[in-house]
Amino acid sequence: MASTAQEHQLDSLPYYDTPLPELQPVINSLIAVELRNLLPKTPSSNPTNLSHLSPPRPLPSPDAHPLLASELARVESKRPLKTGEGLDTTRYAMPFPSEDEQDSVEAWERAYRSSLAQLEHQRLRTMNGTLLQQFGANKWRVENFALENAIKRVEGEGEEVKGVVEDVNRRRKADQEKAGETLNRLEKRWTELVSGTLQLEIGCGVLEEELVGLRARHAELQQRLAASAQ
Repeated sequence: MASTAQEHQLDSLPYYDTPLPELQPVINSLIAVELRNLLPKTPSSNPTNLSHLSPPRPLPSPDAHPLLASELARVESKRPLKTGEGLDTTRYAMPFPSEDEQDSVEAWERAYRSSLAQLEHQRLRTMNGTLLQQFGANKWRVENFALENAIKRVEGEGEEVKGVVEDVNRRRKADQEKAGETLNRLEKRWTELVSGTLQLEIGCGVLEEELVGLRARHAELQQRLAASAQ
C-alpha cells in the first residue's frame, strides 16, 4: 500500500491486503471523482444514469380534436351511443332494399355498391391469407434464424469479454501476490535492519558509558600520580 498526497495517487492491492483506515476517505473521494467522469453531465448536483434521456412526450390534449373530446365526454357521463353514432357497421353487411324501396333504382344501386365493396374486402382478405400461407412461415423462419445468430454472436462476444476480464483479474492477482511477497521480504529486511540499528545504538550507549567511566578513572589516576610526584 503506497500513497502520494501531493500527486493524489493511490496504489491498492485488493488481492493482497486491505486499505488502511486513514486512506479510506481518499479512496472514497477517488471513487466519487471516477463516477462523476463516467456518468453524463447534468445540471443537477446528483447525476444519474437516466438523466441524459430526453423527457417523455406529453399526451395529446383531449381538446385537440372535437370528436375525441365529445367521445371522452360521452364515456365520462356513461351515456349510451345513439342511433347513427359510432362506427357505421352497415358497410360490413350485405344490405338489401326494404319492401318500400323494392322499386327504387337508387336503393338497388346502393346495395350493388355495398356488395362490390364487400366482395373486394373478401378478395383482399383471401389474397392476404394466401400470401401469408405461402411466405409467412418462411419469413418467420428467416427472422428466427437471424435472431438466433444475433443471440449466438452476442453470447460469444460476452464470453470473450468475460474471458478477457477473468484473464486480467488472474494476472492482477498473480502480480499483486508477487508484489505482496516482495513487500513481505522487504518488510522483514527492514525489521531486521531496524533491529540491528537499535542493537547498535544500545551497544554504542553502553560503550559511551564505559568510555565516560574510563575517562573518569584516567583523570583520577592522573591526579594520584601528580599528588605522589609532589
